[in-house]
Amino acid sequence: MSKKHHKREDGLTEEEARDLPADSEPEIHVSEAEETAQPAAPAQPDYYDKYVRLSAEYDNFRKRTDREKAALLAYGKKEFAEKLLPAYEVLLRQRDKMQTQEPGKECAAELKNFLDGIKMVLGELDKAFKAEGVEKMDTIGKPYDPMTQEAIATLPAKAEQDGLVLEEVQMGFMMDGKTLRPARVVVGKAGEEA
Repeated sequence: MSKKHHKREDGLTEEEARDLPADSEPEIHVSEAEETAQPAAPAQPDYYDKYVRLSAEYDNFRKRTDREKAALLAYGKKEFAEKLLPAYEVLLRQRDKMQTQEPGKECAAELKNFLDGIKMVLGELDKAFKAEGVEKMDTIGKPYDPMTQEAIATLPAKAEQDGLVLEEVQMGFMMDGKTLRPARVVVGKAGEEA
């Protein structure tokens, strides 16, 4: 084929292309399938979905670590309070005993000062325990509760005292509404010989 008759990409020969006016563009025939088909966009990862998923995972992680931290702090607080309770109980019992006894005149002033000192120590311990949510259980004269008390003995009692706590052997304490240390008690049982 000569250069004149050689067909170009637009289907025109060199001669036909020369005869066209300079501002006109040759028509390109495109099939309907090619016309409707859009070029395929390169696949891009969906960053928004990844961001939302990552944000939710981080939020769950933060909440879980906050719960675990609170649980660890509560456990440490509980363990520390349990260590202090025996000394606190001894001080409470001694204060109660000393208040019921009448001191002799020869040591009345010293005993009064000692009792005042115990009251101050107990006052500070009371404030510290209340701040941490620790409170003493009130058990004597109340119905026996196996969830918060441990019955170590039963005593014969009148019918109206059946199932009531008659004596407290070891004080019980609650912390934030939960049993910290169960009270050890003696429970009345009706029907037995007094």
